[in-house]
Amino acid sequence: MKRTGPKPVLFCWHLLSTEVCAFADATGKLALVLNTYTSLFCRMQMTSRNPLPSISLVNTLVAAMLWGALLGHWLYPLGAHLGLWPALLSPGTKGNYPLDSSTTIFTMVETGTALGGIAGLIAVAGQLWGRWPSSVVKISVDLLRFYLAYALLGYGLKKVYGMQFQLLWADQDTPPADLSPMNVMWQFFGYSQPYQHLLGWLEVVAGLLLLYRRTTIPGALLAAAAMFNVVALDYFFQVGVLLDAVVYLATALLILAQEAPRFWKFFVANQSTAPSAVVAAWFATPQAYQRYHFFCVAVTSLLLLYECLRTLPHLLISSQAPSPLTGIWQPALAEKWHQGHWQQLVPQDSAYPNRLYFQQGQAVFRNGFRRDQFGYQQAGATQAVTLARYDERFNYPPPSTWSYARRGNSLRLSGAWRGDSLRLVLVPARLGTLARP
Repeated sequence: MKRTGPKPVLFCWHLLSTEVCAFADATGKLALVLNTYTSLFCRMQMTSRNPLPSISLVNTLVAAMLWGALLGHWLYPLGAHLGLWPALLSPGTKGNYPLDSSTTIFTMVETGTALGGIAGLIAVAGQLWGRWPSSVVKISVDLLRFYLAYALLGYGLKKVYGMQFQLLWADQDTPPADLSPMNVMWQFFGYSQPYQHLLGWLEVVAGLLLLYRRTTIPGALLAAAAMFNVVALDYFFQVGVLLDAVVYLATALLILAQEAPRFWKFFVANQSTAPSAVVAAWFATPQAYQRYHFFCVAVTSLLLLYECLRTLPHLLISSQAPSPLTGIWQPALAEKWHQGHWQQLVPQDSAYPNRLYFQQGQAVFRNGFRRDQFGYQQAGATQAVTLARYDERFNYPPPSTWSYARRGNSLRLSGAWRGDSLRLVLVPARLGTLARP
């Protein structure tokens, strides 16, 4: 019997096309509503003497909180010096996942954000009472782009010069399943120098674009994309500087939010947009704006120069010729000071380091129980080396001094590791020969 109805394929196509048309019709109506609302909003903005109060007040509060978060590194020590809250137990400690939150950057940023929120509420009250000029708030938001430029240029140049992601022998000698998430990420990025340079140049370009008003929007877009990627990496790979990246991302988004009405009109409402009000309009004369911009760029450059000088020793250490300690070592003899005499250790002892790695100013001591990473520096012309241990949350216990001596193909080390005084005779080891515990 011959079918007289539509074929299944045609019927499905007809049904699908009907649904698509209904969806398009609903979307068109929604777009029409949004377009009408945007037109009314923009017309209200153009005809009213003052901008919508709620937007300006939220802008003031968010900008103040971000400034507090960025300056928390200085506000917390200042408040501790004045006796407003307890001082840090360890001034060199840094990290976002604290064992004791009073010793970490988390507390400093949290305190700075709270202080910024209080200042923001005071500024909001001043705006409501008409005693706080809106131009001060706009300039404070504009200044945020210079701080973000400074931060991006600093991080980007470290990647360009290969100072951030170093491919350590200790990580290469460890199966990925035994590495921490942060070490896995560090090893991945450190494997390819060109890729690390690409990431660095993206941040450098974003920082340079933020320094000039005409290129602020593309710079903020590039900065937001880069910082979103950094936030995701820091969160999923448990990197201890997550909070800093979140603050930088929020700063880039706040800069972009200043242009949100223009973005909406151009990309969604399909309307022409007038140029945005520039900072120059907030000054009495163009010369005053030029002095303001020159001052901001000069301060940003000085801060960046200071950061470069501060990291110069690390760059020299990473680029210097191999030291007498450089290499992969394994103990031929290991002794621990115990009850008044030296006691020979066996590989099963927790104080026995079965591998020691010295590479470009970084050292790793490891066994089946411990894996400690150090920054090391030779103490002048003496046969002594200072080891500063740090963990993946960037906590820095007090450094220790070790003495060393090269005798032929062997290396002798004496010092304290995790409270145990050790005396080691080391011989070279090959990469990839470490047996798993």
